[in-house]
Amino acid sequence: MKRWMLIAVLAAGMAGCRSDLDVQTSLWEQIKTLSEERTELKLQNERLERENAALTQQVKTLATIDADARLAGLSVPESVRIGRLTGFYEKTNNSAPDELVVYVEVRDAMQDMVKAPGAVHVELWRLSAPPAEARLGVWDVSADELSRMWGRGLTTAYYRLTFPLDSVLADGDKEFTLRVQFTDYLTGRVLTDQCVITR
Repeated sequence: MKRWMLIAVLAAGMAGCRSDLDVQTSLWEQIKTLSEERTELKLQNERLERENAALTQQVKTLATIDADARLAGLSVPESVRIGRLTGFYEKTNNSAPDELVVYVEVRDAMQDMVKAPGAVHVELWRLSAPPAEARLGVWDVSADELSRMWGRGLTTAYYRLTFPLDSVLADGDKEFTLRVQFTDYLTGRVLTDQCVITR
């Protein structure tokens, strides 16, 4: 009987040791995880402090530069032109144009093309029609949309805008007036151009 009791006591003691060992292992794992998290937070804090210092320096630098001088140093839009590839196109072979493609070239003072933030307003007119029916289409392109429409050719750069015509062109119409208005978000200027396009 004493032998069984001794075995039971030893088994309980071993179970207790194993339980203590499991607790210690779990605690070490928690300490390791917390230490890794602390290191990561410390590195993140250092990175944010560096970014903050850089932004503070940037604000100080900008504060010392005159706003007009800053603007004069930028390549800002001075004019807008409708590109020569602008016209009516057929996506489907139904012998009638089903989309209007407008190439908008934004130019600076040196007549170089610039990618400027802004919005575009496009109007298509048939001037031979009665006044109430003269305007065939109006489209607006937001600055966010426009930023994704930038393209380049061999000798030029442009915004390429595509608009569905939805049967706005009558069969007999051959000549149309296209008007483009570009609102420059940097200076607030509104630049316009217009041209005649044919079918």
